[in-house]
Amino acid sequence: MTLPRSLFDFEGSWDLSRTIHDTRAGQVVHAHGQASLGPTKGGLVYDEEVCLRIPGQAEMKGTRRYLWLDAGDWISVHFDDERYFHALYLGQARSSDHHDCPPDSYDAVYDFSRWPMWSVTWTVSGPRKAYEMTTEYRPR
Repeated sequence: MTLPRSLFDFEGSWDLSRTIHDTRAGQVVHAHGQASLGPTKGGLVYDEEVCLRIPGQAEMKGTRRYLWLDAGDWISVHFDDERYFHALYLGQARSSDHHDCPPDSYDAVYDFSRWPMWSVTWTVSGPRKAYEMTTEYRPR
């Protein structure tokens, strides 16, 4: 099985599709778009642009940016303001981590078993949040 073993295995452009099962709102949201990971000091910048389709609303555009920093056998993922977010462990078919953002809780599971296609599923819970978000990536 081929697995990502370096931060730089992610460098490049990716097509993405996202499904959000929002239990609290009782709806399923879909998004599609692209992500790119390009060089920056100490790692890669993750930039994402998506079209979001929320039932009963006009299609919306969305963006996000993260910093992926090289930490040897793992990747240290940070928000674009450099605050730590979570870790992504390399050389494994699955990698999981947890992020607390009181009062909410975020659990991530990365799946690299079909590399170079890969996915991440976030399970989010809190007083006003209850959803599962899965994003699938394919090389462009």
